[in-house]
Amino acid sequence: MIHWIVFSTLAAGLLYGLYCLTLRRDRWLQLSLWYLLLALGFCIAFPFISLPERLSAASQSVIPTGEYMMTLDEIEITPTPSPYTLGLIVDIYLIGLALCVAYLLFQLTAQSVIIFRLRRKHSVYRSSDGFDIPRGSSLILLDDDTAPYSFFRQIAVGTRSLNNEELRCILAHESFHVSHFHSLDILSARLMCCLAWFNPFAWLIMREIRIVQEFQADAASIGACGREDYLHLLYRQATGTGYGHITNNFKSINIKKRIVMMNTKKSRYGAWKVAAVLPVVALLLMVGCKPAEPAPADNAASEELTVSTNEPSIEPVLFDMENAPEGFQLPEYVGGMDAFYKYLTDNLRYPEQAKADNIQGRVLIRFVVMNDGSIVNVEVARGIGGGCDEEAVRVVKAMPKWKPAVSDGKPVNVQYALPITFKLQ
Repeated sequence: MIHWIVFSTLAAGLLYGLYCLTLRRDRWLQLSLWYLLLALGFCIAFPFISLPERLSAASQSVIPTGEYMMTLDEIEITPTPSPYTLGLIVDIYLIGLALCVAYLLFQLTAQSVIIFRLRRKHSVYRSSDGFDIPRGSSLILLDDDTAPYSFFRQIAVGTRSLNNEELRCILAHESFHVSHFHSLDILSARLMCCLAWFNPFAWLIMREIRIVQEFQADAASIGACGREDYLHLLYRQATGTGYGHITNNFKSINIKKRIVMMNTKKSRYGAWKVAAVLPVVALLLMVGCKPAEPAPADNAASEELTVSTNEPSIEPVLFDMENAPEGFQLPEYVGGMDAFYKYLTDNLRYPEQAKADNIQGRVLIRFVVMNDGSIVNVEVARGIGGGCDEEAVRVVKAMPKWKPAVSDGKPVNVQYALPITFKLQ
């Protein structure tokens, strides 16, 4: 859950920022709309994507695994109580999700009731009645100054103070929204924002979707009734001179943006700007996607290292020295093996995801202590998932250099098998 919250917010922020730098001021409107919708869906879904396990340093390296194989013994890790548990975070998220969905359902229900009452009280027309509206849609003409709007297949327009030419411009605008299913786009965006209610960039992306839809409808209206007439209608709306609202609650500052966009020329290479998103998406996939769970290895070591955050039971290190030559010196952790176990107990943490999913068991890590003391080729030979594998690899990779093993007076590589048992209380 925490992983999803962090990376979905990061992805939405990056994709929104990239849109502002590239397509926001360009007239590639349909491309912008698709970009925003896909960006919103991607930032919500991509942290759940499981990619094939990335090649580890061990699989890429030509460094030998080591002349000698050492196996460490057991220490146990169990979760410690925390006031900020994953369960609490999940509860807060579900409460926020329920409130957002409830509010969305309330808005849909209220708007449906309004449309139902308007249909009963006022005249309803269709395209067969001579109005230039999409087939299958309904036009409700009101005898007041209600600002026109569309809701799925319904168009409502207040006709007071409107002449026939202005009505034609307004119908062209709202008909574009209806024929291109803009209400469905907004509903889809709202549902995704409900899922990511904690993400401010998701709501900003949805706002940009609404703006792009207005830009598209403006372009269609200019083609239907002429630039001068349509700009005059927008001017009346912006200045409040007479009637002339084109959409619900679209304030004058947005009218200015729409007028600027109508006078903006479509750039020649605007479509190539979206190519800038590809390296960003690739980076997000590499960093934020869940790695595939490694397959269990059949040749895992029999001993275990179990680490406890409460009262760790430290056992001595057991090495198989039967094949070691005379005078062979073992690798040595800086400060001795007691310091090694203390490093593990101080740094290993039981992953919140594993606690939430009731995951426990043994993770077998293999690594090589090189002849210069560095730790390389860290890999999971057996995993259990839930973040335990990644936690074990993280701690092993972060270890400081060891004093290398010595054989015949020369430093040599030694491979270690480090079994770590994660155990719930």
